Amino acid sequence: MMVSFANLSIILVILLSLFQFLVPVFFLKRKNLTITNLVPFIALLNFFLLTISFFILILSYVNSDFSVFNVWSNSHTSKPLIYKISGSWGNHEGSMLLWCWVMSFYGFLVSLNLQKLSYDFKIRILMFQGILCFGFVLYLFFGSNPFLRLYPAPDEGVGLNPLLQDPGLAFHPPFLYLGYVGLSIVWSFALSGLFNKNFDRSWAKNTKPWVLLSWVFLTIGITLGSFWAYYELGWGGYWFWDPVENASLIPWVITTALLHSILVMEKRGSLANWCILLSISAFAMSMVGTFIVRSGLITSVHAFATDPNRGIFILTLISLYIIVSLSIFALRPVSSNGILKYRILSKDFFLILNNLLLITAALTIFIGTIYPMVLEIFSGERISVGTPFYTITVIPIIFLISIFAPIAVLLPWGNLETKGSYKKYFFIYIFGALFTWVIYLYYNINSIMSFAGVFVSFWIIALSIYSYFSKKTYLSSLSSFLGHTGLGLFILGASISISSKEDFEGAMKINSSINIASYDINFLGVKDEKGPNYISSKGVFLLENKNISSILNPEKRFYPIERSVTTEAAIMSRYFSHIYIVLGERVDDEEWIVRIWYKPFISLIWIGAIITALGGIVGLINRRNYSKKSLKVLGIFLFLLFLPINSHAEPSDISNYDNSLEKRIQSINQNIRCMVCESQTIDDSNSPLAKDLRAIVKEKVLKGETDYQVYSFFRDRYGDYIILKPPFRPNTFILWFAPILIIILGCLIIFISQKKYINKFGDSNGG
Repeated sequence: MMVSFANLSIILVILLSLFQFLVPVFFLKRKNLTITNLVPFIALLNFFLLTISFFILILSYVNSDFSVFNVWSNSHTSKPLIYKISGSWGNHEGSMLLWCWVMSFYGFLVSLNLQKLSYDFKIRILMFQGILCFGFVLYLFFGSNPFLRLYPAPDEGVGLNPLLQDPGLAFHPPFLYLGYVGLSIVWSFALSGLFNKNFDRSWAKNTKPWVLLSWVFLTIGITLGSFWAYYELGWGGYWFWDPVENASLIPWVITTALLHSILVMEKRGSLANWCILLSISAFAMSMVGTFIVRSGLITSVHAFATDPNRGIFILTLISLYIIVSLSIFALRPVSSNGILKYRILSKDFFLILNNLLLITAALTIFIGTIYPMVLEIFSGERISVGTPFYTITVIPIIFLISIFAPIAVLLPWGNLETKGSYKKYFFIYIFGALFTWVIYLYYNINSIMSFAGVFVSFWIIALSIYSYFSKKTYLSSLSSFLGHTGLGLFILGASISISSKEDFEGAMKINSSINIASYDINFLGVKDEKGPNYISSKGVFLLENKNISSILNPEKRFYPIERSVTTEAAIMSRYFSHIYIVLGERVDDEEWIVRIWYKPFISLIWIGAIITALGGIVGLINRRNYSKKSLKVLGIFLFLLFLPINSHAEPSDISNYDNSLEKRIQSINQNIRCMVCESQTIDDSNSPLAKDLRAIVKEKVLKGETDYQVYSFFRDRYGDYIILKPPFRPNTFILWFAPILIIILGCLIIFISQKKYINKFGDSNGG
């Protein structure tokens, strides 16, 4: 009965959301308030109906109602309650219902009109939200219905993927969707603004909170997903660069650019058309990410579907939305001042430059994500685009962004004189160089990219601190300070942990020990335990040095219902650094394969991300509501972030041979794809094939073969697909040269726009 009502609610939402769109189309210009006043009520009703449907789905999971196909295929009576609840959105159908519910929730918030928007503007926003809701709920009902029935009802369910049975994955999708779908409101604001007679700074002021809100949720969602991958997948890394991860990163980067652009528009009244284009693009990339995850074109541990028919349905829907919104933008461009006159040493210039670099990074990631699919469809060739490609193309752009971003905070707007302002940067540069040198000596950084990253991180942090304390308006600049400082901490943690990590992979006998990073790690044995829905082999490792003695318990869990094995790493956090242990396969009764990492400063990655998100939250709060008490609470919170934390969550290789050979072997392993895993390298993977391939790499390097010879061996055997760095040849030119071409094109547009402005208004109208 409840399931039937849920389906009925979805059908009603389809009809009501269409009505929500059509009423303003036909009656808003006629000023028929009697009818158009229904629109906010319809938005509220849609939210209420989808809330009921979502609640019924969760209740079906809690009650193990296996007459519902979605519950049967993703749950089991033995599953813990929290994973029954999170299982409702941990699948394709449930996640689409969550998407539609969040979309209706944002429409409900707009209908409350807390911002005191003008009547026409509010109705148009709800109109565009209505047509979005109509399309996605239509897809939900006909292409992704979570309430399909099974007759007769089975006694038991299939169960949920064990990798998704984790608290991190319980909260990761909701936060990510609040960000993804929050951009739908930004999209609606942009299109509604095109119908306004005055597209001015008030639009930027009203839209900015929604952009900031979406950006904060995306930041938190991506951070949760990264930390889940780190401790749950057991591979010791925090970012795959696989298509699913890229699908969330691309809209985040574009939204970051939009935030900076809206700041320029709010202060200077320029970049209106650029803000609209970014608003459309950000949500378009969110929708494209939805297609990538649900199309069946890619395989990933957190992709939701492998049904191409669904992919065609949603691709058609998304294409219509993107084409129509871009057409409206093309037909109704905003008349604005474009880019006002500025000096190179001005806030305007650096924000525009950061915009160009951010968009270049987003487009490079997008091209890298879809190019292998496009190439395979049109030529039949298979290539892989992985970490090596993004390290060469995207990471340098991120470094440039990181260098320029904090400088913009210090500079004045427009065409003001800035004589001598460069002098203060000299001392900050010396500060950054000094601390970088100290880190280099202490942590033995041997990577140019990591060395540059450490310098950039200190540069960002030092400039942010200087900028914050050099201004009298501490409260107004707090958001920027936290955002940029968090970015600096993130880069610092990533740079040091990548370059200075130590690791071991090999067989360990019970009661044997190894030393890594001044820690004695003693393998005391393995004990079998039974969990709520799994059987666990739990390793017991005693970790000791002069100051600490701790027991770590990595696990291998077997889930009988799902017939699946997972790895649960054990992590000890101390002074921002991690000892990370993974229990591998049993060799015999007295010997197990073990992987151990020491990752210095890696906690700063997530601490930095949290502080960055906190900066966005501070930006959302009305500054007049700040008080000394609230700032003290914020200070205590930041202090607690830096306390050591122990958590659950895997790995590479230390041996008796030369350390440089070890680093070279690891570098090669990180460029070779595991052919049986989901986007993992053989350095990350625990599969038997990955272990065999790692042994081959090690053997060839020790024989004196060059990197080229090793890669050629694997290419000859498996093809180009196995190498994660795509080959350089005519059909990959666009892949490799896209960043340079985008930057050149962007610089030309900026130069031409500035020249047109000077010719139109003269040299005296700047600033």
